[in-house]
Amino acid sequence: MRSQQSIPVYKFILVGAAAGLLSGLLGVGGGVILVPLLALWIGYAQKTSQATSLVAISFSSVAGAVSYAVAGDVLVIPAAIVAVGGILGTFIGSWLLHRVSEGQVRLLFVGVMLIAAVRLIVGSKSFIGVDDFSLSVVLVAGFVATGLVMGTLSSLIGIGGGVVVVPMLVFAFGISSHVAQGTSLLVMIPTAAVGAWRNSRHGYVNWRAGIWIGTTGILGAVAGSQFALELPELWLQRGFAVLLLYSGFRLLKQWHANRQRPRPDKPDETGKD
Repeated sequence: MRSQQSIPVYKFILVGAAAGLLSGLLGVGGGVILVPLLALWIGYAQKTSQATSLVAISFSSVAGAVSYAVAGDVLVIPAAIVAVGGILGTFIGSWLLHRVSEGQVRLLFVGVMLIAAVRLIVGSKSFIGVDDFSLSVVLVAGFVATGLVMGTLSSLIGIGGGVVVVPMLVFAFGISSHVAQGTSLLVMIPTAAVGAWRNSRHGYVNWRAGIWIGTTGILGAVAGSQFALELPELWLQRGFAVLLLYSGFRLLKQWHANRQRPRPDKPDETGKD
């Protein structure tokens, strides 16, 4: 594997811009595009791609959440409840990441994206906005459970958790897509940060790449969130589904090719600086 210092910075900038735009546009951390780009274009190992993406997601989520909050499309208390479950879930995910093979992790990542894509293609006309929302015991339990799933997957497969949180808020809780996206970005700030910290303890994080990508992603996230607020929610759902299907196809194809030439997944392959 070539030295990670030889990778030109412009590649990180392009990856960050694309991921940031997606983050703001669809209310995801950007891991669904970051992980494939880091693995397929930059050439990082799968676990390194996933762990490094969490560093970048922490940056872009802040910018996107602020933009949605200014527009009044963030549910703060539900976000805090989901985040509590999410942080707990990151400990489960980071524990699993160190104990499963790279091929198993890649297949799980693809499976999650395909399930979310199918649900989003069907679409939903959700109706609950910030002014219509009220808490109940059932909702609190549901938010905590959503957070646990999100946090586990965030740490395990390198996504901010938006592919879990946004569909859950829309389809299970009836929250409008714009509010679901803004709330999801707020949740991802602490969840991605804790996930990155946990994975860095096993040597999977490339900090140089994560910081460059995350810093560039801030501008993309602001632009994407402003554009998203002008689009119909059904367009956002189906656009998200198309992206998930494409990313899943590319990763599945790469996994199939790698079965013929497996390589060891060791901490010294992560390209730490």
